[in-house]
Order: sequence, then structure tokens, then C-alpha cells
Amino acid sequence: MGAIAAEIAVDPGRVESDLWALAALVEADHPGWTRTALGPVDREARELVLRWMADAGLETTVDGAGNIVGRLRGAGATGRSLMVGSHTDTVVGGGRFDGIVGVVGAIEAVRALREAGRELQHDLVVVDFFSEEPNEFGLSCLGSRAMVGELTAEHLGLLDDRGRTLADALAEIGIDASALLGAHVDFSGVDAFLELHIEQGPYLEQQGSQIGLVESITGVSRFRALFTGRADHAGTAPMGLRHDAGCAAAGTVLAVERIAGEGVQTRGTSGQVTFTPAAVNVVTARADFRGEFRGPEGEWLRQAQEQLTAAAQDEGRQRGVGVEVDWLPLQEPAPMSGPVLSALAGVVDGLGYSSSRLFSGAEHDAAVIARKVPSGMIFVPSHDGRSHCPEEWTDLADVTAGVTTFTHALLALDQQ
Repeated sequence: MGAIAAEIAVDPGRVESDLWALAALVEADHPGWTRTALGPVDREARELVLRWMADAGLETTVDGAGNIVGRLRGAGATGRSLMVGSHTDTVVGGGRFDGIVGVVGAIEAVRALREAGRELQHDLVVVDFFSEEPNEFGLSCLGSRAMVGELTAEHLGLLDDRGRTLADALAEIGIDASALLGAHVDFSGVDAFLELHIEQGPYLEQQGSQIGLVESITGVSRFRALFTGRADHAGTAPMGLRHDAGCAAAGTVLAVERIAGEGVQTRGTSGQVTFTPAAVNVVTARADFRGEFRGPEGEWLRQAQEQLTAAAQDEGRQRGVGVEVDWLPLQEPAPMSGPVLSALAGVVDGLGYSSSRLFSGAEHDAAVIARKVPSGMIFVPSHDGRSHCPEEWTDLADVTAGVTTFTHALLALDQQ
């Protein structure tokens, strides 16, 4: 360990206790560690985080977007602040570490700083962002998007499979749509944003690195494709006379794989395909297909959109099937701040941890906040690179190293 290792000591036992307390809050009717953002268990988790923030000495609020916000006043009284945070919601069937490492780590950093008698000159703003994971409306990072003013009335009109609008679903959990649209923050006084997270990939473990310093975060482009064909008897309708929406959707699924495979560090995923009627003896009349592309370059994502739309239309033409492809607003790739990255590198070197620089193929609230504030991300290793599954695991020693790095990074950014 380096020269600054003993300056601030985090408590591994406290970190572990908090991690397990949050991870234990799960939806019993789903597999793994499931805590979806629009469900009651997520609300229970965020109420627990709110209590922890208050107990740690933070001034707490819940904004119009459902973000849990805590503020530690700085000694400088300059009106400048540092912002940190992550999320506590999960995907269905997710793991125990995604998101909550960053929330628990931020609160532990506050405790460790106060116990060491260290005051920042900046105010420190800690956020548990609402609904980071993609929800059933196809939209991710709701809380951070609201903060930067990127949520629109069009977003609130998105429909789920039950015909509910996003605005209706939010109202069911006590979030008013108008308050959400008005939850944007003036970031002119925020000097930096920092997020601690598990890597969710195998790179750090393969490199033998304790800490990952993120250079950029992927762009994301999501779509919904609707194929409208004609229902016919499966036993009597000749193959050449069918208007099979399911086959048109299936060809488009393969197009996603093909297009993504032609890029560099690019990804394409077919997340959901629904056939109507759902019967083995009826030709599919309607298919609803949702998917996404990810990549480090915005231009490639735009080209992928054009290629996928053309492929879907071609699949439809071959079968006499109607095709509609709708794209959500493109989330551009987000480079992390050079000065913040340099500060993080100095901290890691001083602490004596091994590190690697890397690209994040996962989306994060940091990518959204980075559009307003110089931002950085610290990764800790994921065992076998597994994430978004029950097998997701990060050793406590690696979490502790991440929280230690994060805490000292706050001191470095405060001075910078």
C-alpha cells in the first residue's frame, strides 16, 4: 500500500453489513436478487438508504424524480459541490452488487471522512438515483435523466405491454409526472461527479487489477419493432402464401446479431419478442420485438439504426408483412473527464493498488451526468465477469479497495 493508505480508514464490516441488508430486499416472486424500480421493494430499499444517509449526518431530501439525495456541508461555504452516487434497483433475476456497491460506498465514505475528522471544502451530494435499469417502458436512468432535464412528455407517454403509460406507472408509486419533468438541477455549481460500480465484465479479473479507471461509457440505442401479418391455419395455409409476422421478426433478430458483430466493441441484443396469437397451430399475425445496440461511437450507432430498420423492412417485404420500427432517443457515448481520470490515477498509485483503464459496455448514471459535469467512474472486479444474474459476485476485499479509492478520490477532487 502507498503513502496515503492510512489517511482515511473505511470499515469493511460495516460495508458488508450494508451490502447484505440491501441485497436481502428482494421480490419473492422473481428469481435472483430482484428489486425493480417501479415495485414496492425498491421503495423499501430507498427508504433504508434515506435512513442511512441521515444517520451518517447528511441532510436528506427526495426530489421530484424519486432520487434520494443527501448533502454533507463543506467547510469552505463556497457554494461549490461534488456529486457522487449510483442506484439500488436491479434487473429481474439480477445480482447482489450491481448499483448498491456505489450507494453503500458513498455513504461509507461520508462516515469514514467524518470519523477521521476530515472536512471537504466542497459540499458533498450523495444520490441514490431512481430507476437506473431499463424498465418495462424501455427507458433507463430515469432519475439522472430527470436531473439533467432530458425527460420529456413524450417519454412519459411510452406504453408497456399492458397499455399503461410511464406517467401512470409512476403515479402508482407516488411520483407525479409534472414534478419529475421539473426535477432538473442547476449543475453550474457542481465541479465533478464520481461513481463507484462493479465492472460487470471480465477485464479487470483477467488483468489481475484491483481497480478499474473508466475512460468512456457506451452509447445505447433501443428500438421497438412491430410486425403485422395475417393469422391463418397452421395446417392448411401453404408456406408460400403466408404473411407470417413471426418469421419477419425472427429474421430481424438475426440481423441484430449480424450488425453488432461487424463493429468494434459493439453489442446488439434482442431483449423481448412476443408473438400474437401465442398458439402453435396459428400463423403469427403480430410480433412485437424490442432490442438495443451499444457501442463506443455515436456514428456507428446511427448506422446500426439505419441498417436494422432496412433489414426489418426487407424481412417484412419478403412476406407481405407490415413493419414499424420506432427508436428511443439515442444515448450518446460518454467520455469521462481527463482531469478527473488523472486525479483518480494519482490516488490509485498513492494507495498502491493495481489498476487498468477500460471502456464500459454497461450504461450508468455517470454517462448521463457527464453531459453536464466532469465525471469519472471507479470499477471493482466482477468474478468471471458475470452480472445481471444471480451468480454476480465481487469479493469484499475488492469492494473495500474500491470504497477506499473512492474516499481518497473525494479528497483529491476537493483539492483539485
